Amino acid sequence: MADLLVHLRLDAEALLYGLAVPCDDAIDRDFISYWKDWPSPVQITFADVRCTWAFAAAYATADSLRGHIDEAMIAAATASRAAPAVRVRFQNHVLAIDDLLAMFAVEFALHHLDLLVAVPDRPGPEPDALELVVCTLDGLLGPHHPASWDQLTYVRKATGRQPLDAADRKELGSEASRYPAFG
Repeated sequence: MADLLVHLRLDAEALLYGLAVPCDDAIDRDFISYWKDWPSPVQITFADVRCTWAFAAAYATADSLRGHIDEAMIAAATASRAAPAVRVRFQNHVLAIDDLLAMFAVEFALHHLDLLVAVPDRPGPEPDALELVVCTLDGLLGPHHPASWDQLTYVRKATGRQPLDAADRKELGSEASRYPAFG
């Protein structure tokens, strides 16, 4: 769990970096198309995740990790509220500031679901955040998914947090190969 919390802290810092790099270049991604490069053709290796694991292991207590996450999230929230309506460069793409913020809202909502695995009695993401995830998935996959899926099932299955079963694969047909849309 600590590695996920470190990932969230790093995401908050990445949002701060994104907010700090305005540019005048043409927009080439929105909050939906940002995800179209996933999954990356480059395989993730031990070396890629070692830093996050080491970072997580360096915290002596959960309270110190929570303190750093709180600081990063507060800074990111404050900066996002004050961000001017500009275009920004983020991970070799140019996005409108609202799209950068929406993309991170999707990221944070999904990781909120990941955290609930350890504490299932806690509240889930805000309905607006979950709706943004659904909008993103519909934009990537099309709004065609099994009618038996509720919103949360759709989000979990379309992001690989819950595997497709045989009935899902049958109903989705050839579209099943497009799942997960991103993780």
